[in-house]
Amino acid sequence: MGCTSGCVKCFLNTLNTLNALLGLSLIAIATLALSKAPLAYILFLYGLGGIILVSAVLGCCGICMENVCMTATYGFLLLAQLIISLLGIFRFKFTEEYIEKFAAEEVQMKWDQELVEPGAMDIYQAVYECCGRDSPDDYVAIGRQTLPPSCYPQEDSQMPHYLAGCVQKSSENFVVLFSYAHDTNWIAVGITILMMIAAFYLVGRFRKQRVRYSY
Repeated sequence: MGCTSGCVKCFLNTLNTLNALLGLSLIAIATLALSKAPLAYILFLYGLGGIILVSAVLGCCGICMENVCMTATYGFLLLAQLIISLLGIFRFKFTEEYIEKFAAEEVQMKWDQELVEPGAMDIYQAVYECCGRDSPDDYVAIGRQTLPPSCYPQEDSQMPHYLAGCVQKSSENFVVLFSYAHDTNWIAVGITILMMIAAFYLVGRFRKQRVRYSY
């Protein structure tokens, strides 16, 4: 194996380590977003993060063993990863308007549940530090004499209650979360293109080496 191939192997294994960390980061983001984002978005992050992690492990094994089949499979996984990342950036791009609409719909569903099952809004109010659908006045409008404990920091009614409604606060949280994941996808695209080129280069080198040794 020549000096160039040795450098490419070191380069790829270094990027595989970074790629594995990136995959774990996407899985962590999806886990943190379980109660804060659309199910389709969470599944997308889990799928992409899983493919990144598996391809990084497979790549390290294939490169270290100089195995043509494993390294080629690794290259095609990188191609699939690239396609998924580009789809996430261009095809399934979420605008702020969509995010705000989703947030309003999710909060409205919880608010409708709150009307028949008091306490349904507690998880949203605790997570987003908000009170009511649009404001604390929503509880007054439905005839509640007091605000629920989740409208107060640490559920301490002696402290000032939250002033913002859950539609506003959840929208703000969604926008930050989606923007971060979108930026992470661009990092994934850049790393993946470099790794895919290097992987298929090594496949060619490993194949030539196997042919040479067969004689």
